[in-house]
Amino acid sequence: MTKQTTKEELWQKATAYCAKSEHCTQELREKLWQWGCREESWREEILCRLKEDEYINEERYCRAYVHDKVAYQGWGRVKIRMMLLAKNINETTVEQALGGINEEEYGKALNKALNKYMGDREKQIRLALQRGFEYEEIKNLLR
Repeated sequence: MTKQTTKEELWQKATAYCAKSEHCTQELREKLWQWGCREESWREEILCRLKEDEYINEERYCRAYVHDKVAYQGWGRVKIRMMLLAKNINETTVEQALGGINEEEYGKALNKALNKYMGDREKQIRLALQRGFEYEEIKNLLR
């Protein structure tokens, strides 16, 4: 850690970072490391304070992440689940967030993926699978 960086300065940086957008614990842990916080006890103390003050909330983060990935990136449940689990988020929290998906938006995202390669069924299926949609959903919609 640089000599100038104090725990309070790291706290201020972290709160400003969290105020801009939703972040999970893993992202903050990595960001603190990038900012030069090598002291594990400092990182954990800052993370605990952030959670207590509701700057970090895994459930809220998951809901926002799921909504944004479906609405703006056109991702399916499989890909979203994998990405959230890779961020060390509790599986129960991930499943709850996935359960809150707006089915109309989800259907639009799948339709958009399938419409990209109209007439080429193989490419349609491949693209939809890459975006994280389940094969059964794809097959049912293509019928």
